[in-house]
Amino acid sequence: MGLRYDGDCRFCVAGIGWLRRRFDPAAASETAKDLAAVEWVDGERRASGADAVAAWLRTARRNRWILPLIPIGLPLGRRLYPVVARNRGRLSTIVRR
Repeated sequence: MGLRYDGDCRFCVAGIGWLRRRFDPAAASETAKDLAAVEWVDGERRASGADAVAAWLRTARRNRWILPLIPIGLPLGRRLYPVVARNRGRLSTIVRR
């Protein structure tokens, strides 16, 4: 299936769009309503939050030079993701429509 994210959250939509334009992930992404965190589903493999974004980026077709850096940045992403998720309503107000 690929990546699932909240399509009603402007911050989520903008962030996924930014990543899609720069990395062109091969795996699909789709919107869903009222997700507590972004989700990655690939057969039996599932991940959420920063791990989901990392899994999705591993399918990048462009700018693949970043892939070796994912394990370095993932611990920070795991710490920051809950803060961003809790404040996504506020963050959405700074994102252009």
